[in-house]
Amino acid sequence: MVTLSALEGYLQKREINTLQNMIIQDLNAISDGRRSVKEEIQRNISEYLKRDLRFRLGLVVNIIVKTADDRILYPTQSTKVVSEENTSSALTGDSVRRREVASENFKILSDGLMLTVKAQIRHNSWISNSILVFYILVALMVIRLSVRKRIKAAEEEEKERKRFVQRLADQLGEAEESLKAAKTKEADYLERIDALRRDKDGLTTDIDALLEEIEKQETGLGEQKHLREELENQIVQLRTEIDRTSGKPKKKRKTSESARKRFAVLYKNVAFTDRALDGFIDLTDEFQLKAEQVIRNLNDDESAVPVKRKVFGKGGKMNILEVAFSYSGRIYYQKDSQAIKTIVAVGTKNTQEKDLAYLESIAS
Repeated sequence: MVTLSALEGYLQKREINTLQNMIIQDLNAISDGRRSVKEEIQRNISEYLKRDLRFRLGLVVNIIVKTADDRILYPTQSTKVVSEENTSSALTGDSVRRREVASENFKILSDGLMLTVKAQIRHNSWISNSILVFYILVALMVIRLSVRKRIKAAEEEEKERKRFVQRLADQLGEAEESLKAAKTKEADYLERIDALRRDKDGLTTDIDALLEEIEKQETGLGEQKHLREELENQIVQLRTEIDRTSGKPKKKRKTSESARKRFAVLYKNVAFTDRALDGFIDLTDEFQLKAEQVIRNLNDDESAVPVKRKVFGKGGKMNILEVAFSYSGRIYYQKDSQAIKTIVAVGTKNTQEKDLAYLESIAS
């Protein structure tokens, strides 16, 4: 951006070019001696400074005009400018004086004039204040454009986020519909298997064909169970991604502390690690309900909890048991010497690898 000193330099060059073309205008009066070069310069510069509005608005110029032998022609100690009429009348009967003046003028112009100009802008003047206002307006415009650009980028990002959430919601709807269909097919397989087994008990012939059909139905049932588990995992992932992307993250630490206090009141026989509480908070609402049912059973009657397996690590068996809930949910707990159950981790099939790595780390 143009600085004040750069503007003053530009104005200075411009004033030099202007003055060089206007300090000598009436060559006839100078050549016949009716006016000296000094008077001509004084007259023209004075008129120029009076009529140019810039000098009233704050532009200050210091002008020095010298001869080649360093005599100052402008400014002079006397500011009085001799008019053409007075000069003419004074020189009318003095032709010798006019010839001397003409000779001196010719010598000065032949040797050349030395013009020095220094331009400055007065502080707190119209020009300086106008420049300040201009810079302020430019700064405000730049800020405005920057803000508008950021707002536009934020709006585009928000639109893209909404489109992404909508795609996830559509995928979630499709997955839920597929899950319903898978559950319906699974129920159909169970009904057919039960009907075939009843038929088997009442038949004495063609038992091989019936057994083959039962095996076929059980295979189909297993495939449907596997498909249902995959769909449930997909639904959990989609809901988690929607919660994360929709800009409504859970206040995890605050919620974990609230869960810790609530569990401490409700479940006196169960303790929780920070990892378990964080894992519980990360579950969807539906999975949290299922997980809390397991926690309640552990607190009230451990024998009512179906243990899926004992967890083994690289160093062998660890004193940790795994309980499944909602097909893809996992709770890992252990007993201490006082028979208090400690829930070490809570997660799903998607977090199982990380959960097992954590269990391995605390067991070693």
